Amino acid sequence: MTDLLAYLLLGVGAGAAIALLAIGVVLTNRASSVVNFGHAAMGMWSAYVFYNFRETGDIALPMPFDELPFGIKTPSWLQAIHVLDRPTVVAALIITLIYAALFGLAVYLLIFRWLRNSPPLGRIVASVGLFLFLYATAALRFPVVPTTRPILPGGSISLFDKLIFVDRLVVAAIAVVLTAVLWLVYRFTRFGLSTIAASESAKGAALTGINPDRLAAINWSIASVLSATAIILIARVNSLDPLNLSLLIVPALAAALLGGFRSFVWVAVAAFGIGMLQSELVNLRSDIPALRGLGLPEGLPFLLILGALFLRSRAAPARGGEATQRLPTSPTPRFVIPVAVVALASGIVVMLQGSSDWRLAVITSSITAILSLSIVVLTGFIGQISLAPYAFAGFSAFTIVRLDASGIAFPWAPIIAVALTTALGVLVGIPGTRVRGYHLAIATLGAAVAIEQLVFKWSWFVGDRTVGPARFLGINFSITAKGSDYPRVAFGIMVVVIAVGSCVAAANIRRGPTGQSWLAVRTNEKAAAAAGIDVARAKLSAFAVSACFAGMAGALIAYARQTVSEQSFLVFFSLAALAITYLMGIGSVSGAVGAGVLAPLGILVMLRNGSLPTDVSKYEFALNGLMLIVVTIVLPNGLLPSIGAGLKRLAARRSAAPAVIAPVN
Repeated sequence: MTDLLAYLLLGVGAGAAIALLAIGVVLTNRASSVVNFGHAAMGMWSAYVFYNFRETGDIALPMPFDELPFGIKTPSWLQAIHVLDRPTVVAALIITLIYAALFGLAVYLLIFRWLRNSPPLGRIVASVGLFLFLYATAALRFPVVPTTRPILPGGSISLFDKLIFVDRLVVAAIAVVLTAVLWLVYRFTRFGLSTIAASESAKGAALTGINPDRLAAINWSIASVLSATAIILIARVNSLDPLNLSLLIVPALAAALLGGFRSFVWVAVAAFGIGMLQSELVNLRSDIPALRGLGLPEGLPFLLILGALFLRSRAAPARGGEATQRLPTSPTPRFVIPVAVVALASGIVVMLQGSSDWRLAVITSSITAILSLSIVVLTGFIGQISLAPYAFAGFSAFTIVRLDASGIAFPWAPIIAVALTTALGVLVGIPGTRVRGYHLAIATLGAAVAIEQLVFKWSWFVGDRTVGPARFLGINFSITAKGSDYPRVAFGIMVVVIAVGSCVAAANIRRGPTGQSWLAVRTNEKAAAAAGIDVARAKLSAFAVSACFAGMAGALIAYARQTVSEQSFLVFFSLAALAITYLMGIGSVSGAVGAGVLAPLGILVMLRNGSLPTDVSKYEFALNGLMLIVVTIVLPNGLLPSIGAGLKRLAARRSAAPAVIAPVN
């Protein structure tokens, strides 16, 4: 019993950081109806700024690029501003928190203020873009991680025969005090009451003289300061890692859900509980050999998210309330068979006549297009926001590894793997029958982290991580070959056939009665149900089809790479896949194809360079995040649908122009 209490107390520091992050999430949600998936990334960036400032006296700015367009070198004042030669801890902390407040203000004014009338999908996608941009910027700007020198009292005390570090207790005390102060402010001050009133009805608040924009800006600044405080304090324990610190958003979202996105006190209590339970799971994992290596603490928030969603699903906003808002267009596919024939013939010609680089580029783009189809089907066609496509792809890839080790080889291994992945998609999609909007996005993000930490680190399941040769009917479908024969032509043709077939299948589903029912559910669930559509069945069928496409992509990735690693299926890549698909047009099959063309080391790279580089551009994720934010604001339908709509308007204007009659002499 004493060990249990001791390990629970060891988790109060992490619980305190989660509490501050979760309260910040609640504040931004109240202020502008945004669930900011980039909230922890904002704190991560501020933490890097703080520790770098302590070393150099420079305030780093979020500029990831060494060069501007046209080869212009980025001025130093766009990358950092020198403030002090030898900053003290207090000076560094004050300046960084002011910086964080201004940073939060800038994020609201430049991004989310423009999206206040957008549907939840647009706001979620923009926050994912913010996540990608800040993660990539931190990795680019700080290849050498700043030293995390202590800023809190050191030492330890003995409780229950265990040493409890004092700095964890101090962080917990800071979180408790800040939670109490915020509760008092938002419960009893005019500012707090006005914020709550504006969150209930922005129009009603405006009629009473309250300025919702001003309140939102202040709340975003406060939330940014809380995020910076949390990550600065916890970075000393967790170390400065841009991805791990950014993914603290998952337990923060779990705590916010458990607190109903309303009560600061209950959100903080839930956060402390999560941190303490994670600490206890660390102890449990060390005591039980079979559990070693599994990410039990990281997987815990997913179970809590599921529980909170099922308990609070009735409080989820009705989809009918979103019916009048803009959703990405989903045009009916046209000329499906002719386009498919041309694409198939072109792909086969490249495989037979193209260079090794061209074959590899087409293979990469084809697999990416299949994976993007899973996002188009689920998010574009039926409006279910999923942040876990790479988790399903990874499950399929590792299933092939497991089946191959059991003696089940190609082609039965990938067929079984895709079938099991489809079943997993239905299982994960069950919460989608009761929740919608950002609730489902939170659930799938938690599922992606849980699959990554629990399934991909399960030694029995992942096996030796190698995939055997792909042979069938005497034909070698493996990618490996000698010299310029790599990648093997047979493998490339197989990938092209599967990609074209997948696109045709998705287009036919979209044109058929199933696709029409999906669009009806996406537009208005209540109206769809009134029209006789089984909404739950429609959602589950979309999850099944989406997971099937992701499973096929994962199977092809396994055979393309031969050695399967969980590093290829991190949750971060799911966010990047959503970004590139949304950029090209998340509501259409052509958007998935465009995402494939735009893929790293894909067709566009070959067209631009004439050969494939040895690695992707270091600016890839930063550019994707930045472009995603811009496109979400300026072209909410994506690039390809917006270009198509523009061409149609231009053609309509030309056809409607009056004929000019020449004068008669």
